[in-house]
Amino acid sequence: RTGAMSSFSFDYCFLAEVTASNLKEDKLYLPVGATSSTALHKQCKETILVNKEGNSWNVSLQFSESAGKYYITRGWRKFCLDNRCEIGDLFAFNVVGDGKTTPLMCVCPERKECSEILSKYLSRTSGESSLGGHL
Repeated sequence: RTGAMSSFSFDYCFLAEVTASNLKEDKLYLPVGATSSTALHKQCKETILVNKEGNSWNVSLQFSESAGKYYITRGWRKFCLDNRCEIGDLFAFNVVGDGKTTPLMCVCPERKECSEILSKYLSRTSGESSLGGHL
């Protein structure tokens, strides 16, 4: 499946902060700018968070008409716990998708690493054996 990544758009990055309230509520609001991402649409009900190692968490995605923005719920807290996040930690997420499939939100310390993270995720989900403990 060469070129599988070519249909994905890396069109929106945002910064997310781990806070006491978003952990307690298990809810993370995305910036209003996320509505411009072609990977997201209002009918989209889930997204996949992918960490630097290429591990993934399915979370619910909702759109708040009153606030005019998307938010992640049911899964944000687990993502934070599994990644040993502390209050005040910041993540840069890159929204990746083609507008038809479940979008990914990849943790990207640097933009060039996003494609590497996506490659790890895609190789894991396509049933290929992972490369052991090289991470």
